[in-house]
Amino acid sequence: MSVQVVTNEKGKKTAVLVPIADWEEIQKRLNTEQLFDEFASSIKAIKEDTEGGQKLKNARNLIHGR
Repeated sequence: MSVQVVTNEKGKKTAVLVPIADWEEIQKRLNTEQLFDEFASSIKAIKEDTEGGQKLKNARNLIHGR
């Protein structure tokens, strides 16, 4: 990966330039990791609700606020 760092007149780093192919790969990985994190969080919430004796709503009822 060929990365360029942009600095201001004081030498402070202000930006990074990444080739588009590398950026797209980074985005793909981040989106996948976020999806897994959200899935794990949802599973945890479901487990906590069912262990607490709460009856789960189906997706249609959640969408329509029933």
